[in-house]
Amino acid sequence: MRNTEDIKYVYDLVSKRIKLFRKFRKITQEQLAEKTLFSRGLIGNIESPKTEQTFSLAVLYSFAKTLDIPLEYFVKEDISDELELLGIKED
Repeated sequence: MRNTEDIKYVYDLVSKRIKLFRKFRKITQEQLAEKTLFSRGLIGNIESPKTEQTFSLAVLYSFAKTLDIPLEYFVKEDISDELELLGIKED
């Protein structure tokens, strides 16, 4: 059973959403890095399930603005309705 109060769970959820929405917008990690002024390495570490890269709310906010996705979609547990509205099929 997953512990939704565990900070690792939160980072894992958000990092998967970052990757999901980046791919939905057809933007590479390099392009997202250029648009947000964060390094491609940071974005790669955030998205990788093999690393435990922490990041600030300011970083997440920048990704949300750049990808034109409401911030709450990155942190809300069940976004199946929102994904359906966007036409996204979650893996």
